Amino acid sequence: MTATTGMTGIGAALKMGDAGSPEVFTAIGNTTSFGIEQTADQVDATHLQSTSGFREYKQGFKSATTPFEGHFDPDNQSQDPSVGLLKAYADGTARNFKADFSAADNNGVGKPSTYSVCSFTGVITQLTVNVSEGMVTWQGQISYSSAPTWAAT
Repeated sequence: MTATTGMTGIGAALKMGDAGSPEVFTAIGNTTSFGIEQTADQVDATHLQSTSGFREYKQGFKSATTPFEGHFDPDNQSQDPSVGLLKAYADGTARNFKADFSAADNNGVGKPSTYSVCSFTGVITQLTVNVSEGMVTWQGQISYSSAPTWAAT
């Protein structure tokens, strides 16, 4: 049996840049999950000479989002309203982000070696704080303003 070449998410981090020069990226604290979701518009290119009996499609504009979840802690600097994610949401300005897999799979063992970081620019378009008898959590979404790029760290 061939062993998997996949990795676990242990050690992966969603990071936000500080907009400085040079820019410093900090992991958003207490993140429990995040994703990279990409879609493209479906443009109908069917015409009267389309003889296959099936519609023809072309790919249109693309969009991407990163949904994320975690344990809410507004005292954590990466989340707080003065410089953290709450501030980025309140400002509504585009920020640079990184989905960093360079330490994934238990401190980098089995991590991807060539394309370990996905970088993108985006705005936070959704934040929800969830209160229950367990941990107070939050979830949000970053909507991309640029194409994601994959590179080594």
